Formats: sequence, C-alpha cells, structure tokens
Amino acid sequence: MGDQKRWWPWAVGICTALALIVAVVLAVRQGGQAAVASLTLVISMSVALSGWAWRRSRPLGPSGPADLDRAAEALAKMVRAQWAEEAAARGLSDPVALAVRWRSAQSESGDHPRLVGRTLTGRSDDMPAFAAGFRALPHRRLVILGGPGSGKSTLAMLLVRELLDTRTDEEAVPVLLCLSTWNPARESLIGWIARRMEEDYPALRNHEYYGRFAARRLVGDRRVLPVLDGLDELTDELRQAGIAALNRAGAMGHQLILTSRSTEFEQALTEADVVTAAAVVTAVPAAATDVLDYLRTVIAPRRLPAWEPVLAELREQPGGPLATAFALPLNVWLAHTVYAAPGRDPAELLRWDDPEELQAELLDALVPAVFTGDTPSPADPAVPDARRAAAARWRPEQARAWLAFLARHLHDQDTDEIAWWQLYKALPPDPAGPLSAPLTGALLGLGAGCMAADYFDFYLGGWEQLLGFLVVTVATTLAGALLMRLAWVPRREVVRPAVTRRPLLWRALLTLGALVPLGAAVGSVIGHFDRVGPQTAYGAEWQLRAVPHPGLDAGLGWGCGMLLFAALLLLTSLTVRQIPYRTEEYASVSRFVRALGLCLVFWFGAELLGELTFLIMVGVPGPGFLGLSVPQFGSMADFAGRRAVTRSVLLLLLVCLMLILRLVDHRAAPTYLDFRLPGRGAALLERLPAAVGQGLLLGALLGAIFSVLVPWDPYPSWAVRIGAAAAYCTSLGLVFGTEVAVFRWARVPARLDQVGPRNTLLGERRVFLGCLLVGVLPPVLRNTVARAAGLGDPGHSLVVRAQADWYPTTEVNLALGLAVGLVLASGTAFFTYRETCLRLAALRQLPRRPMVFLEDARLLSVLRQVGAVHQFCHDRFRDRISRGAPELPLSPRPQPASDAS
Repeated sequence: MGDQKRWWPWAVGICTALALIVAVVLAVRQGGQAAVASLTLVISMSVALSGWAWRRSRPLGPSGPADLDRAAEALAKMVRAQWAEEAAARGLSDPVALAVRWRSAQSESGDHPRLVGRTLTGRSDDMPAFAAGFRALPHRRLVILGGPGSGKSTLAMLLVRELLDTRTDEEAVPVLLCLSTWNPARESLIGWIARRMEEDYPALRNHEYYGRFAARRLVGDRRVLPVLDGLDELTDELRQAGIAALNRAGAMGHQLILTSRSTEFEQALTEADVVTAAAVVTAVPAAATDVLDYLRTVIAPRRLPAWEPVLAELREQPGGPLATAFALPLNVWLAHTVYAAPGRDPAELLRWDDPEELQAELLDALVPAVFTGDTPSPADPAVPDARRAAAARWRPEQARAWLAFLARHLHDQDTDEIAWWQLYKALPPDPAGPLSAPLTGALLGLGAGCMAADYFDFYLGGWEQLLGFLVVTVATTLAGALLMRLAWVPRREVVRPAVTRRPLLWRALLTLGALVPLGAAVGSVIGHFDRVGPQTAYGAEWQLRAVPHPGLDAGLGWGCGMLLFAALLLLTSLTVRQIPYRTEEYASVSRFVRALGLCLVFWFGAELLGELTFLIMVGVPGPGFLGLSVPQFGSMADFAGRRAVTRSVLLLLLVCLMLILRLVDHRAAPTYLDFRLPGRGAALLERLPAAVGQGLLLGALLGAIFSVLVPWDPYPSWAVRIGAAAAYCTSLGLVFGTEVAVFRWARVPARLDQVGPRNTLLGERRVFLGCLLVGVLPPVLRNTVARAAGLGDPGHSLVVRAQADWYPTTEVNLALGLAVGLVLASGTAFFTYRETCLRLAALRQLPRRPMVFLEDARLLSVLRQVGAVHQFCHDRFRDRISRGAPELPLSPRPQPASDAS
C-alpha cells in the first residue's frame, strides 16, 4: 500500500497535464491573443498538480526508530513536569503523607495467581517499594480498587511520578488518562489512548520533530504504560466492553494500571471476565493511629491546641464516629483544609455522628474555607503568598456560583474536563454576541470603505483620501455593530439581558440616536470633498459635477442603507429562530455558513453603501432620478455593482479556500505559532511546493471568474480579459500560497513547556493574530509591488495595465485584507473563547477572565490540572456543588451517542 501511494498521484498529475497541453495547443491555433491566458492557466495548473502529487506521495509513517525515541523522551519530560507541578499543588510533595495501606485483593477480584506471577501490597507513603513491587510483576498489569475518596487517583498519580523518576530508557512511559471520555463501543483502546495523548500533550503532533502518528506508534509499539483512572465512570455496558478491550490489549503484551471503585468493578465482573494477568490491590481504611500521626505533623504547631479535642477523640475512640469518617483519606484532607484557618474551630467535627453527614458538611464548607474574598487571610508562614492572593481575589458566594455552573456544564456535556476551548458548548451560537456583532459591523464597514476608497481616489489623494476612507469605514462599522445587537432577535435558548430587557421603542430611539451623528459624519466628509475636489472627466460619457446638497444626500442615503440593513437583520433572525438548533449540525456546517454570511455582509456594504457614495459623489447632468440622467445612472450603477461583486467574490473564495485547507478550526485542540528555524528549515521547504501550487490553482480559478465579473470599459477581447484576470490572480495566489506554507509550518501543536491551560491560551492568541496577518499581507504586498513596479503606467500592455488598476489604492487592499483576516480570526479557538467568556460574564455564570479563576481554584486545591485542562478535585465535590447550579435554558444538551457526528 505504501508503494501505491508513491506512484498514483503522479500518474493522475501527468494525465491531467497532458490534457491541459492539448487544450493549450487548440487554443493557440485560434489566435495569438488566446495563448497568453492559456499559457498562464497551464503553468498554474501544472505547478498545482505537481505540488499536490508530491505532497500525496510522501510517506506517512515516522522516518525511523530515532523519531520514536525522541517522542518517548519528550513525552516522559512532559508527563513528569505535569504531575510534579500538580502533586505540589495538591500538597502531595510534602515530606509527610497520610499512610494509606493497600492489600492484595487477588482472590476476590483478580485473575489466577499463577497467571499474575505474584501478589502486590504496599503503602502510599512508601512509593519506591510500591513501584519496585509493580516492576516485579511479570506482565506489569495492575488494578487499583477502593471506595469513593479512598485515594485511588492519588495512588495512581504518585505511582506515575515514582515510575518516571526511576525510569530507564527501555521502560514504557507511564501516562495518566481519565477513562470518562472513552466509548469502547465506538473507539478502540489503542486509538483512544493515542488520541487522548495528542490532546493532552499536543507537542506529539509536531510531525517535523517526531514524525507522523507518533502517539499511535508509541502506543502500538508498547512504549507507553497507560494509567487509566476511573473505570467506574463508564456505564455498565461500556464497562464490560472496556474490560474486554483491556484483555485484548493484554493479549498483545500491553501493560496497564487501572483504577476503579470496588462496587462498580465487582458488578462488571458478574457479566465480564477479570482483567487478565493483572494484580489487584484494594484500599484499607486508614487507621486512627495513622491519621493521628499525620495530623500532628501537618498542622502548624500554633494550631495544635485548637485541634487537641479532635486528636484526643481519635486517640481515645479509635472505633468512634470521627475515626470511622477519617478512615476515608478524602475526609481527612477536607477537614484539614476547612479548619486550617485560625478563625475556624476544629472541635465542630465532633458534632456529627454520621460519617456521610460529616462529609457533606465538609464539602459544603470547602469553598468558603479556601475563598476569603476581599478580606485577606491572616499571614500564615505555612501558606504561600500566591495562595493567599488567590483566596482573597474572589468572594465565596461568587466562587461557589461559578464552580456550580462549571459542574453543571460538565454534567451536560458528559465529561470531567474543563477545557477552555470547549466552553463554547455551554451556549448556543449567537451571531449578535459581544464580539460577533462588532465583527459583522467591521465586515459591513470594510465593504463600504473598500468601495468608498476607490471613489475618493477619483478626487483626492494622500491624507484626505485616507481620512475619507476611515470616516466611512469606522462610522459604518459602529452603526453595523449597534444594529446587529439591537435588530437581531436571538433564539429562545439564547439570553442577552442587556438587549432583550430593553423596550422596543427605547431600542428604536437608541438606533436613530446613533445613526444621526454617524450619518452626519459621513455626509460632512463626502460633502466637503465634493466641494473641494476637482471636477474632471471620468470617461467619455460621464461628466462630474457638484451635487446641490451632497452632504445631506450622502447622510440620508447612508442612513437609509443602514435602516435597510437593520430590516434584513430582523427578517433573517426571525427566519433562523424557526430552525431547530442541534449541536452536531452546527458543528458540521457553522464554519462555512458563518463565512458565507460575513461575505454577504461585506457585499451588502460594498454594493449598497459604497454605491450610494459613488452615485452621490459623481453626478451626470440631465433630468432624471435625483437629478441624474437615467441612462448614465444605470451605467454607473452597473459599473459600481460589478466592482462590488468582484471584491466580494475574491473575499469569499479566499476565505472558503482557507477554511477548506483547515487553517482555522475553533473546535480543534489549541495550537501555537513557532517561527524558530533551527532544525525545521527542511520542513518549510517540504511544504512550499504543495502550498504554492494550491495558491496558483486558486489564481487560475479566480482568473476564470474575474474575466466575467470585472467591469471593463471599453470591453476588450476575451483573450485580454482572461489574460489580465489570470495575471492578477496568479500573482495574488503566489503570495497567498507562500504565506499558507509559512503559516502551516509555524503552526505547531505545542512546545515542550506548553502543557498548562494558560500557556495553550496564550499560544492560541498568537494564532489569532497570525490569521489577521494571513489575510492582510497578500493583497497589500501585491499592491505595493505593483505600485513600485509601475504596472499601471501607459507604456505597458493592456493586459498589465488592466490587472494593475483593479485595486489601485492601498486603502482598498487593506480593507479587503482585513476582511479576510477577520473572517479567519473569528474561526479560531481564542475568538470563540473570548466571546463565550463575555456572554457568560453577562449572565453572571463566570468571571470575565475565567482562566484566572480556574488557576486560582487550582492553587487552592478545589480544581486540579491534567495536561491542558482542569478537573474538579473529586467527583463527590463536583456532584455536591452542582446541586446549586440552576437549570439554564441556554445550555444545549448533548445529542445521543448514536446521533453524534
């Protein structure tokens, strides 16, 4: 199969090239002028096909074992750094740890001892001995059982740290993964582990460093030791299928460490087989003496007198209610955390006789205990300054409400991971959102400014031309954003309190109050330039003259155009409200629908507002509509409309091609822009042929379309029209293809030190800015080169002069490039995250900057960090706090697994 991939793309390319050559020969025989366009088309198509064939013929696998060695070493560093930081945040790196004993449960829940090789026991405060016992297992397969809060996940994390600290080059890399996202009925174990590794450790997707499919190859070659946490979080049917998949992996020699609650695991064994050749250990309830020794050590000396009643109860009543509750390590940690502050009395722990009630009270008291609000906690030398600052930054009632919302969101999405790039799923899409509305207004303003800059160029130059362009663009942008917020009727599931609570009459008055000064600004600029601009001839039949009231006409025309835009928004929103919202349908088509809608807004601004500007600035003597001669009015309107269409079509094709090439996708895992060249120069050269070929292919396609759409006066032959269109679009495609190659090369999944949520967010912000540059650079660079080379001078041929005059001004190219860049940037994860944050902040469900709150909650041990995502410290705390979250009508429920795309 690999050999076939090396030859069949070249066969397709050669056959297509021969067909093109035959077409060129036939075209040249029709006349010399047709040869220009035909030759341009053949060059573009040939380069594109060659790049495509060369790219398709590349081998897909890693180049050799050296790639896997580098990948394994990088993975070990990332996992070690991740869990070392997390263990320090949870206090597990302290010199003293609670001694949780683990006994063998081979006879109750395990396989035959002769298949396992030996039994395993150990203590959580002696991890070197426990890791040595695990390494002594012939198959290195282990199942860790226990009740809720018994320390299963903690033991798994400590074991991962110990195995990494003492790992040799020949040993597999332990990787801790949460099983809650695995569906054994739909995804194999190997495929799921590889996918999760790429999500949690995006650097493995860097093909230049580690080759293609590095994660899958590492798992397939048994160079990864999967530590699978939470088998009990799967449903009964999936749990049985999961055990069967684990046994199939064991038959192929894969090691593993598995954690599960004892009850759920025992239920699964009634219908499924045991985990083959795996040692089984189960937690032993913590002894009162161990808890007593632990508390005496971790409690500050000055706080020991306050804890003396609790310590005395444990010492005198080792079988009492408090000792029974503290037999669960989770309760010990909760008690120590809640009553660590000097203002809390630990003697309150003696009031409860029921361990479940005591745990519930401790869970409820956790948030008020760690978040102090505006009142700083007393300066305790044992508490780091960062923790004190985090505790004082948020009020307890705020923190509880936000955590409750996050817990409800995780429940609705059936996941345990708080990923910042997935927060958008908490809300249905809203085209009139706090960032989407300004984006729509910007596209409308850039469309109008793009056309207005052309017409100001007829009259003015220099700073006056730039000022006119900026006034039209900024005024239209502000008005468009405001109308988008006020005229768009949201779905019933979408809540926008700032808009929906205002009366309709008040909103209408606000709209008129905003349009009047903005329209006056546009009218004043156009009126001033119409009076001071030279009245020169534009063509043989169009004579420029001063309109009697240009400013008033321009302001009224612009205002009428904005009111028409508002009416169209209202009609569109009412239509969209009737279409049922489904998450999977939105996920599959939203990128293209969004791009098409924004391009239509750009066209509307160019077609209506830009054309109104042109017709008011250019007058033709004679009776008729608005004092203009009717025949010339129709001719000018047709001329302006065709120019607006050419710009809109170019915008649409550029945006659609970039979306097809998946330059942006806000649902993908976070990425990063890295322009460091050492060791990656060859990778850039490898990407250039295919990307440049795709750009030239785009140029050939645009040339064919533009030869029909571009306004011509007088109309030359078809050969000149196609040749001019091909020359323009091919040069633009060349710049675009080169830029795409650089962007693809620089956009890597992550760096080795980019393992935290904050770092991934900063990396995605760079991608957002890079998308803006990707859109702006090609048209501006092509315009700069054309002006520097003087391609529009009379001495050049008609083909050269025609394609050079299409976008003559810098303002026009800048407007077009910004429009492309904004559409692309709006599809990044950073844009979606920021808008989601603003919407949730308006609903008081999260702070304006959730990442700061999440990081503070992690410092306070309420959340934990797993790779680039956060999780709640314990599922019992998540379930308990979610009861305080309201049922939000705006949170879409996930579709059944059978319907998910």
